[in-house]
Amino acid sequence: MKQTGILSNSYIPPLAPQLVAKELAKLNQDSLFNLVDLWLKMAATQPKPTKDQRAQGVTQKELLLYCTETLTRLRDQKAPKRKLIDRLLVDYYPNGLNALQLAQIDIQMMVDKPANYSWVSSTAKVVADESTVLDDFVFSLDSQLFLDRLITNLSNLYLTHIYISRHPSFPLILIRIQMYEYVHFKKSRSTDPNIADKNQPDILSRTPYYLAIPMSSPNLIHSASNEDDLVSKIILQSVEMTLSSPFRQIQLHANPDPPVRTLEAIHVLKGVSRFGQSLASWTPYADGTVDINPLGLEADHLALNPSRLAATTDKKQLVASLKFKGSTAPIKSETLFESNRQPLKTRKLNNESTESSYASLVPVQFGEFIIEDTTTGSADPTNIKLRLLGNDIFAGMHELAVTDIVDPEKVPGWLTGSENSTVGRVKNGNLS
Repeated sequence: MKQTGILSNSYIPPLAPQLVAKELAKLNQDSLFNLVDLWLKMAATQPKPTKDQRAQGVTQKELLLYCTETLTRLRDQKAPKRKLIDRLLVDYYPNGLNALQLAQIDIQMMVDKPANYSWVSSTAKVVADESTVLDDFVFSLDSQLFLDRLITNLSNLYLTHIYISRHPSFPLILIRIQMYEYVHFKKSRSTDPNIADKNQPDILSRTPYYLAIPMSSPNLIHSASNEDDLVSKIILQSVEMTLSSPFRQIQLHANPDPPVRTLEAIHVLKGVSRFGQSLASWTPYADGTVDINPLGLEADHLALNPSRLAATTDKKQLVASLKFKGSTAPIKSETLFESNRQPLKTRKLNNESTESSYASLVPVQFGEFIIEDTTTGSADPTNIKLRLLGNDIFAGMHELAVTDIVDPEKVPGWLTGSENSTVGRVKNGNLS
């Protein structure tokens, strides 16, 4: 540790090998092999000879050559993950993985299994004082300078390790924040299997907290947490301090939307995307399929050729598709977001790779609407709470509309996703 409160990348947390093996086993096979290959090339993560190996005359160069050859052989043999994990814990890193490696495992897990997380967002605002909000603050920052300032602010409060990287598919800066609490006594009789060495002082780690920063957007995407969670409050306050300067004050205002399970979905909703405010029946407008090219044929205009968006004769299916997706045809856009990089991941609507033909472009898992209406013979309004839960709530409503459970012509827009909100009060048929 170079200074108080900051954990270096080389620090090895006292974790039991069983726990490390369990985390490694969660990675996809290709991801695990690629990650180990990266570790063997980075100076901060290359294997180092143990005390016994140095006594036997083993040099780091020889150890690195052995590890590289073993990795190549296991890859060529298409060996199962278990064999590589055994080699990692026994031959490569017998003392355990360092903080940088653990952070890289977590970030790779976010890419491999994106549905294992829960995300919310906050909007950054420039404020003149506590009661005067001037404008949105758009993120466009030097990632290294931001990281350095964030580390400085957090390290004054907790023992902290911070790792920053770019998402391989989305224009997002990902930040993993791992906080530790130092216990000033030894648990020599501890039976906790998470502590590998009972003779060392315990450093208790908290659950990692994640930030995802879209470029050119005022929204900060971050881990969902309880309102009373002290660590999340400290982290978000530190982000405010990091963004602020003597000439401007930045505050983060939590958005009221419920948590979203995948990073792709919340990035479309809160990042730089035409589709974020054009879902359900508005999707063709974001996709650019409503109007033709200025030099295109007049016969292709939607007014003359409606079959471009409606290619079915089944009335129920047609009405449901137009309400929930705006079209019966796949979208043309290769990506759902704006990026200067070549897209590494594409997403099509209603294509063969989609698990369900009803799947929403941006799946959300929770919706809650309070329907306020006045019943006959009563002057007081009646409130009905409608709560929707599922992997993709609007896909479920779409399927109900097609299968005659609900009438697709009577489904209101706020139950199709076209209102871009899954929480609100409905009065006189309007969502607010």
